[in-house]
Amino acid sequence: MTYIELINNFWFLDEDWQFTCCETRLYFYLLKTANRLGWVDSWTRSDTKVASDVGVSVNSMKTARNRLVQAGLITFKAGGNGQRDKTKYQVICEFRYQNLIPKVPPNLEPNPIPNLEPKVQPYNKTKNNNNSGELFPPEKEKTKKTKSQNPEFIPPTLEQVKAYFDGKLPDWEKQAEIFFYHFDSLSWKNTNGARIERWDSRANLWIIEKQLQDGKQSENRKGDNQSSTDSGTTGVLKAIDL
Repeated sequence: MTYIELINNFWFLDEDWQFTCCETRLYFYLLKTANRLGWVDSWTRSDTKVASDVGVSVNSMKTARNRLVQAGLITFKAGGNGQRDKTKYQVICEFRYQNLIPKVPPNLEPNPIPNLEPKVQPYNKTKNNNNSGELFPPEKEKTKKTKSQNPEFIPPTLEQVKAYFDGKLPDWEKQAEIFFYHFDSLSWKNTNGARIERWDSRANLWIIEKQLQDGKQSENRKGDNQSSTDSGTTGVLKAIDL
């Protein structure tokens, strides 16, 4: 399987799995590492190194890693016992299409021949109330409404996406690259196959989702620090009582 086939397979599975930003970045990080190492069978990395390169906490990285295993994209074996806690990784180079429902062939049977006999219109003897003196005045031409055409969509460049992400996230440059390559591989279409009309609106939703994720991680870290501080204070008070 080629590099581009692995990428297309990932986005195909994403339609069912709806991978998060962390899971997407972790997979493409592992894919880049495998390509840089010459597509060896497996390689080792410490959890802290992988989490640092991806830009997330170790717990978030482990959660994303387990979900990629469930999707059949990677395999790993946790290290330990003298290996300095290094984990062995392997990218699975096999397709795993899911929920492939065969398409029902269209009905190609011809329609029955329609009845082509002309309908006889009854003669209207009543005189119309008009000043033209004609029995059947000509119909007025209806004004045709011009349909408004949507402007042609022009995909943005990577520089334009980076300029839009600039300063809106701590790791805005990484997020801009992930966003660009994600929708560029989909030909700037959503999961339903519809063309994206406003890429900047999609980018804004991406930034908001990332900010919410970073906020939750920050709250979790504050809670962990508070609990450790409370336990330390309790230990000091016990020592004083003794």
